[in-house]
Formats: sequence, C-alpha cells, structure tokens
Amino acid sequence: MREAVAAERANAAQGAVRAAESPGHADRAVGASHASAPASGSETTERTRPKGAGKPERTRPRIIRGARASRASADVSPAPAAAEPRPEPPPRPAHPGPPPGPQATAQPKKIGSRRFRLAAAVAVVLAAIAGSLAALAVRHPASSGGTASAPSPALLRQEAATRNQAASWIAQQVSPAVTVACDPAMCAALAAHGFPSANLLTLGPTSPEPVTSAVVVATAAVRGMFGSSLSTALAPAVLASFGSGPAGITVRLIESHGAAAYQAALRADQATRKTNGSALLNNPRITLSGTARGQLAAGQVDSRLLLAVASLATAEPIDIVQFGNIGPGAAPGLPLRFADLATGDQAAHVATAAYVKSARADLDKLNAQFRPARTMTVMLPGGQAVLRVEFTAPSPLGLFGG
Repeated sequence: MREAVAAERANAAQGAVRAAESPGHADRAVGASHASAPASGSETTERTRPKGAGKPERTRPRIIRGARASRASADVSPAPAAAEPRPEPPPRPAHPGPPPGPQATAQPKKIGSRRFRLAAAVAVVLAAIAGSLAALAVRHPASSGGTASAPSPALLRQEAATRNQAASWIAQQVSPAVTVACDPAMCAALAAHGFPSANLLTLGPTSPEPVTSAVVVATAAVRGMFGSSLSTALAPAVLASFGSGPAGITVRLIESHGAAAYQAALRADQATRKTNGSALLNNPRITLSGTARGQLAAGQVDSRLLLAVASLATAEPIDIVQFGNIGPGAAPGLPLRFADLATGDQAAHVATAAYVKSARADLDKLNAQFRPARTMTVMLPGGQAVLRVEFTAPSPLGLFGG
C-alpha cells in the first residue's frame, strides 16, 4: 500500500510540473496537487487549512525524488494540524526556471564591484611607483648619455682621489693669504692639507658668485652652481687641472671684471715683463741656457721672480737652467713662477752646499712681496741637481706698471 501511495504522489507531482509549464492549466495543476498530496513540508492543503482562512496562495509544486520519495511513502498518515512540520530546503528544479530575481543578480554585481575597486587600487599603486621613479630621476640627474643614475662606487673613488690631488696642489702652490672658494667637500680636504680655514669660502646652492675670492676650485658641484659662467666670465684662467670627465677638477683664477678685462691686463703685464726681462739678458753675472733666454725675451717670467733673480745676481753670479710653472694643465700665457739655478757649475765658483746656503740667505733678505715662497734642491730628469726658487699662485698683474 505504501508503494502505491508513493507512486501516486510521484505521478501527481509530475502532472503538476507539466501543468505549471502550461499557463492555461496552472489553476487545475495546483488544485490537483493540493488534493492528492498529504500535508508535509511547508505546504498547506485544504484539509489542514483552518476555516475562515483566505484562499490558499499558489505555490510552485516540489518534485520529490529518490530518498525523499521513499521517505514520503513511509509518512502516509497526515501530521496533526497543530504541529508545524520542519521546513525542508527547496529541491533543485528539474527544468530551467524563470529568470533570476533581484537576489540572484546581486552577487554578480558585488563581485564586479570588488573587481573594480581592486583594479582601481592597483592603478593607484602603479601611479605612485611611477611618480617615485620620476622624482628619483630628477634628484639623480644623468652623469652622461641622458640616463639617470646614482654615482657608482668607482666614480666616487675617482672623485675622492682627484679631490685629494687638487687639495695637495693648492696647499703647496696657492698663496695661503688669498681666499679660495670651494664646495664643502673640497673645503674640508683643503683644511685637512693645511690650507688656512679662515681663507676658505664655502659655496652652496644659494651662494652668490665668489667675486671677492682670488681662486675657485671648480668641482662638479661648483660647475652645477654657476655653469659656463666660470670659464666665460668669472674665472677665465686655469691654474691647474686634475682628472677628467665628471670627476675632473680645475683650479681657476677669479677676475671680478670678466674675461675680457683679464686678458687685457695679462697682455699689458706681459709687455712690461718682456721689457724688464730683456735687461737681464745683458747682465754679465747671469748665465742663461737657451731655454731660459727665450723665456725671458718673450716676457713669460713672473714679475716677482724677475726681481728676485736680479737681486740675487747682485750678490753672486747665477746660472739659470730654466723657468717653469708647476700647474698641470695650466692655461697658456700664465707667468712662469719658478727658476731652476745650477748649483755646481763655473758660475758660482763655490761648492754646492755653500752656494745653496748663501743663495737662500740672500733671497730671505728680500721684501716680503718679492721673497720666494720656498727654495729647495730638486733633481731634474737628466740627473742635474738645481736650486728651485718658487713663488705661489696667482701671479700679480701690473706690478711693474704700478
């Protein structure tokens, strides 16, 4: 009997489904379903509906299969009306139902919204990264070829070595009485090599042109501050040059009146030096090599050195091997600041040691303005020992004219 009831319920459910698919027979299908199905699940039948209740709401029939059909056949007897049966989850429909309602479309919209927010967040992060890279490129300009990059360790070592060479040269060759303008790193190196800190002018990004200084050390940082005006106007003459490329350093003479004024003053000073140097060519107490004679005749010798040689020749005869300049890469036309005197030839007629001692004593008696910065014994490449009489840079212009 149970099997017959189960079969009847299954047939009735299938008929209800076919009726639901046909809009014209929907009412008959619902009525047949309520008449044949017992009170189970959440469905309400005519037998269990209380009197006076309204017309039962049309509900979509459920299809019971497999284990549910077996369970339904076991529960033939209807449940008491007072006891509410436990609701069962709606079964999966056998045929595609109507288009999904608002609840079915809400989930895809939420997923799409999350995807949109995620894409927007990724775009913001990428834009921030791009901005950081652009700022990095601005803070670290290209050293060559237009490619922005930070200085390499090799370049930093090269800069440090070149800075040390320049600082050593300036401490020996530039007068400690003049003001030297430099960037902070270069000024620190100069102070470490013994140049007076009081005569160092530290330059920064907002510093004006150092027109009150006598010398400027043109490092990469200083070139970045003043650009081409260093060579074209402010500091037209190179006293010495060290290194090359971005790490290169030039020691330049400052002329506050500009390059044209400096060249005019240099030509005028060379003319007076030529006149005074020619007088030494005919001095019988002075012996000159061919090189030294040509340098004197061309007016290439520093005015202070001319006066020192002339004064020394009044005390004892001298033999001048050469005049020169110790500035590597110095600009042409700069006055020659040292003279090499022979110490063991026939001009002195005394022993080497005695001659050197006597010459130094005579030079120390000169006025401070014309007194050499140093005198030392130097061995020339050919093996000849000479007494070098040397003045510091920069050479004063217009000394004879004044």
